[in-house]
Amino acid sequence: MTEEQLKKVMEKIEDHEKRIQKLERLSSVDAMKISLKEKKQITLREIVRGKKFKNGQEQIAVIVGYHEKILGTLINEDSIKLEWINAKITNKYSTNFIDRAKDVFIRVHPNGNCDLTQSGEEFFENFLKNESTQATSK
Repeated sequence: MTEEQLKKVMEKIEDHEKRIQKLERLSSVDAMKISLKEKKQITLREIVRGKKFKNGQEQIAVIVGYHEKILGTLINEDSIKLEWINAKITNKYSTNFIDRAKDVFIRVHPNGNCDLTQSGEEFFENFLKNESTQATSK
């Protein structure tokens, strides 16, 4: 086997390992949703479109939850504002939202990465369950 072929095999193995780890982190229902959407991944903007939020903390929880549960990566606290803007979330972004969401919906690790708390995971799952099943394009 040539070095180039070996490199391709190793890349494929790494890809498989990442996908397996991602699936192991998810519940079976979430894994089924993602496998059905493998061809085209839903965007954060599509998730929040037309949704009403009680406060900014819930919006922060959805951003963190999207990255953790759907993309399978943790978002850094510094990137949340950019995601807020790109998703065109209603209301103006404020850093107070993160401060208020800490330890309620999200945890901020010393390296700046954010993940959901148990109540945050519960909120995010309920948020996704209430999501419309209609196609985004009409």
